[in-house]
Amino acid sequence: MRIRDLLALLVGLAVIGGVGYGAWLWLTDTVEAEEPAAEPGRDPDATAAAYLDAWEQGDHLAMSRFVREPPDDFISRHVQMREALQPQRLTLTAGDDVSDVDGRAIFPVEVALAVDYAAEPLTWEVELELIRDRGQWNVIWALTTIHPELREQWEFGRESEAVGRQEIVAADGTVLSGRRQLVTFGFEPTGIADPDEVVAAFAAAIPGSERRAERELNRGDLVDGWFYPIVTVPEQRASQVRSQLLGLPGVLQRTEQGRGLYDEGFAQHVVGIVAEATAEQLEQLDLPPDTRIDIGQYGLERRFEDELLGSDIVRVGLRERNGVTDGPLRVVLAETQANPSRTITTTLDIQVQQAIENALLGVGGSVGIVAVAVEDGAVLGAASRPLTGYNRALEGRYPPGSTFKIVTAEAVLADGVTIDDPAECPAETTVGGLAVRNAGNVGHGDVDLREAFARSCNTTFARYGADLGADELTRAAERFGFNADWELPLTSFGGSFPAPSDIAEVGAAAFGQARVEASVAHMASVAGAASSGRWHAPYLLVEDAPSLSRDLSPDVTDDLTALMRAVVTDGTGTEADVPDREVIGKTGTAQAQGGVEHAWFVGVYDGVAFAILVEDGGAGGQVAAPIGARFVRELAALRGRADGTDAGTDAPTDTEEGTREDTGSEDDAPAVEDLDDDADGG
Repeated sequence: MRIRDLLALLVGLAVIGGVGYGAWLWLTDTVEAEEPAAEPGRDPDATAAAYLDAWEQGDHLAMSRFVREPPDDFISRHVQMREALQPQRLTLTAGDDVSDVDGRAIFPVEVALAVDYAAEPLTWEVELELIRDRGQWNVIWALTTIHPELREQWEFGRESEAVGRQEIVAADGTVLSGRRQLVTFGFEPTGIADPDEVVAAFAAAIPGSERRAERELNRGDLVDGWFYPIVTVPEQRASQVRSQLLGLPGVLQRTEQGRGLYDEGFAQHVVGIVAEATAEQLEQLDLPPDTRIDIGQYGLERRFEDELLGSDIVRVGLRERNGVTDGPLRVVLAETQANPSRTITTTLDIQVQQAIENALLGVGGSVGIVAVAVEDGAVLGAASRPLTGYNRALEGRYPPGSTFKIVTAEAVLADGVTIDDPAECPAETTVGGLAVRNAGNVGHGDVDLREAFARSCNTTFARYGADLGADELTRAAERFGFNADWELPLTSFGGSFPAPSDIAEVGAAAFGQARVEASVAHMASVAGAASSGRWHAPYLLVEDAPSLSRDLSPDVTDDLTALMRAVVTDGTGTEADVPDREVIGKTGTAQAQGGVEHAWFVGVYDGVAFAILVEDGGAGGQVAAPIGARFVRELAALRGRADGTDAGTDAPTDTEEGTREDTGSEDDAPAVEDLDDDADGG
């Protein structure tokens, strides 16, 4: 053979050998890729996976097939766990095999049960142990394979504990509504000697309770020996009036634990009360009509019903196997609350609220008062009267009347007018065809802005409004939060300033009439803005914090404060003046539909801005301003006692009664002709 032929033969053999080797590698890979999956029983991982999958599915019979010598109670133990804990889903997650010897495998397993009575799954860890015997892998089962603390004499159990209603508290943590000792004063019919004397005693001891006392005493179906309740108060209040009531024949008391306010009627419209659900409320809650359950009736008690109660606390654990299914848990594995209850913390200030309550003692009619912090708008106190009425302090929509002149004055000052610039205050004038008159049709001639504001000249401010124009006055109103979108956790209203449609409406709006509306809460925030230069939306819960604010025009605050001080010292608001107290404010008498006149006073004292409205009260300077003075005196006295300083001698006692005078119109009472059938007089 020639050398060339020999080389060709060798090359050919090499090629054939290479192809053959490649084919062998391909066949080898194919065989490896098609190797059958590991089978349960033949492989520890597959056996553990199959066992855990059957456990998740609740197929306890399938589980037992992977167990070496399962005990007689194998299935019943797993069934008992499911029945006791009621999982919606069972998830088992195995870790890596941690076997330490050949023929033995141990898998850490996390057990997780998703349940409807807990926000998070109940979890614990167990060890799943397997051994190989004659080539077969099986689970070595024990009670600890279900739970590491499960013992022969124990089983799974669950117990619930109803959670008490959480408290509603003031900003400093003082309980406004919570569980406390309550005293109910009432009477037994056969012991009553003089019904009128009893009614008078209740009126003197707990003002307002006399109405129910009179109604109950005059019932025609009184039963001898029965106790007829009149009023329930906290023990602290009861101790102050007990001697006045229990000395009368037939008057008795009953003491019990229950939910009560800080004091009778204290911030009641804001905090709310808890009472037995009515038939209508039971229907709304989809509960049987014979159910007896206490729920919040209104206020924060109603608004945060779910948060105050939450859900039951559920404890999961192990109890003795003694056939008593409701026996106590010996080992608590988890304690959960699906909907946690919580305390509701308000911005209310105890001293401010107490001053409001004291200021309203003896005041009749329909009244709303709100106090806010000048610095950030936090609601420090609020009250509405009567206690049986709606929350007019927050919900009511009223024409602000001459209190709105604060807004107009800000716009005028921003436009370059000074408080000493001359102005005219005629008895009447015409703006855009609208006849505008001062209260009593009284004119004050040539004045300056300060005097026009202090005397609350409607004619002056109607002209100012016309000079400013609709757009400028609207912008000023919005700097004070009118038309702003703010709300409280309770039903509430802010301030509305619809853009005036013509000069006549601008003139009426400039002194708070036409279509202008505001709540008592909003006008308190307006007073606060005037003294600080920044309007803050009121807020009621500490967690809400101040969120919405607007700046007034620059360099107007000092002049606004001077104008409002002049009202109190020399103008329509002198009834609000308190010696040695720097009070600023603005009166208002607002005409509403039907010829009704609401009495207003808004003011600021010691960082607290407040607004007072007496529905159909008439003259703001004569009706609302005196309530403002009493509020200031009460607050000064309370703060003085708290810090140990001299609060002055002008603070009234808790028994001093305020008065409501229906005396007609004050100097700033507007009197204008209607723009149309729907417009209010100015």
